[in-house]
Amino acid sequence: MAATSPFGEVERTLAWRYLRARRSQGGVSLIAIISFVGIMLAVAALIIVMSVMSGFRATLLNALLGGKGHVFVMVDGVPSTEIDDLIIQIEGVEGVISAAPIIERQVLASTERSKTGAIVRGMRIEDMEKLPYLDDPITKANADGFGEGRFGGNLIYSGLFLTEGLFGRRSPETLEIFPYAGQEFRIVTAEQNQTIGGNSPRSKVYTIADTLQTGAYELDALFVFMPVAQAQILFNQRGEYDLIDVRIDDPLSPDDTVTAIAELTGNRFAIDTLRRQRAQYFGALNTERAMMRLIMLLLITITALNIITGVVMLVKNKTRDIAILRTIGASQGSVMRVFIMVGATLGLAGATIGLIIGVAFVSNVDAIQDAFRVVGVDLFPESVYGLKNLPTVLDWGEVGFTAAWAMGMSILVTLWPAWSAARLDPVDALRFE
Repeated sequence: MAATSPFGEVERTLAWRYLRARRSQGGVSLIAIISFVGIMLAVAALIIVMSVMSGFRATLLNALLGGKGHVFVMVDGVPSTEIDDLIIQIEGVEGVISAAPIIERQVLASTERSKTGAIVRGMRIEDMEKLPYLDDPITKANADGFGEGRFGGNLIYSGLFLTEGLFGRRSPETLEIFPYAGQEFRIVTAEQNQTIGGNSPRSKVYTIADTLQTGAYELDALFVFMPVAQAQILFNQRGEYDLIDVRIDDPLSPDDTVTAIAELTGNRFAIDTLRRQRAQYFGALNTERAMMRLIMLLLITITALNIITGVVMLVKNKTRDIAILRTIGASQGSVMRVFIMVGATLGLAGATIGLIIGVAFVSNVDAIQDAFRVVGVDLFPESVYGLKNLPTVLDWGEVGFTAAWAMGMSILVTLWPAWSAARLDPVDALRFE
């Protein structure tokens, strides 16, 4: 047999012949076919699971990051005119999307029916556009009259659950929300007014322009948004802000931006980040994601190990063929490559088909859920999970890594049985033929 080029036509033809051979002819065994199906399902499952986890992660991060800034520069006690100039400079820092001055304090919100703690956030009218949970924020704010009147007026936006707690529901049976626009409640602060009779907490009655539902319970249950000029009066902080709310391109990696802002301000102000404030959330998400990926990769590895059994049985059934090939001049490397291609083809085909199934499922998950709803089966009830559909994010980097891992393991586990076939002594193999 003439020398053949590595993975050339002769070797590919032999590998394909062994793959097509029936079991009665010593072809690929049932175990190898099961390995193929196992890899296919494992790859599809990994893509689907990781996409669903990415969807939940994105939903949670949008709730956590959407309502609050990413970097906070503490500017309490500095004149607002100086801070306004500083904001313009901060917005010029690379990676900064926007910067806005705010006043944020804890208060007591009360009506005749109920009292609860709340957090007031004073904002400029032009910064309302930076609130991602308002549809067309500036137009809506102007239509509601937010910021109009002396010192910004007395109209405020409130978190939906906050007003729900203060005013209750109209119909608990149907969970219908009371229309709060136009309702009033009193805000009581920790600041004191000095009167003849002594000190008394500062308070004022405000009118709700509208309610907000951001998806973040903390915002919906606690926050009240009012014009910054009104907040300055309420907290006796005229001409000052509490902090600068900075939003950046990559809120999970704020270190470079923090360093740039610190250098810009000469380390004059304390700087905090949402990543530090929510470190436990991000840590839990990252740990869960890493562990789930590890478990699914181990599943693929275990499934791929079954290829060893299939290839070993194929080698045993083809002992005579291997001996003849070696006798007519086939090299050990040539025999080894033939069986590597047999095992690798099973793994590559399984990984490819599994990839297609996984991507197709993730891309059509909404249609799949709707199809089940038609027959009366709700796989993801909104009343339980608070989401209309199962959130998914298809990460092509994750898809590529999954496919590469499955294909790599399929080739790796084939090396030992292929090496055993290459080392077969033709004399011993043909002795009893």
